[in-house]
Amino acid sequence: MADVATAEKTATTTLPRTPPQILGPFYPFMLTPTEGGDLTSGGQAQGTVLYLSGRVLTEKGEPIGGAKVEIWQANAAGRYPHPNDANVTAPLDEKFVGFAVTTTDGQGRYAFKTVRPAAYPAAPGHWRPAHIHFSVTAKYEQLVTQMYFAGEEYNATDAWLNSSSRKDLLITTPNPALGKEAGAQEVTFDIVLTRG
Repeated sequence: MADVATAEKTATTTLPRTPPQILGPFYPFMLTPTEGGDLTSGGQAQGTVLYLSGRVLTEKGEPIGGAKVEIWQANAAGRYPHPNDANVTAPLDEKFVGFAVTTTDGQGRYAFKTVRPAAYPAAPGHWRPAHIHFSVTAKYEQLVTQMYFAGEEYNATDAWLNSSSRKDLLITTPNPALGKEAGAQEVTFDIVLTRG
């Protein structure tokens, strides 16, 4: 009887795994990721500063320390610092790094300072909504996913976002970052792996 109770308790506390997403065509293979989590060159990058943080957890809610968290994204004009990005009408920002890596602490926490990315044209008549790519590598598994923003114009028509069975787990809502730069936003994006 005790085993059944334990199993039922575990079943009710299982967190849904973060859905995978495509790596995308703009993984910055030719760049070295910035360590320390600041993609803004000390706040000099153009656009709305975004404080992005969260935790990496197992399905049981246990923190995963020592996980490598990489992010890459378009800049505030919707352009990647990648040679294959054909969105040449959007300017590059020399002060925006676009690619960073950090490691989770003992409580599974990670944090980045970046800018809010813009949507960009992916093909004629098709735009990708603003998003940030993630690659999380823990001891037993790796997850590639993307984080999106609530209220973005192209969320409803994006094939990759809408292919997810739990797209709600990929959409975040930015809030004002109190005590930070004027106009800065913050968002929390927790990532759940099966066992870490």
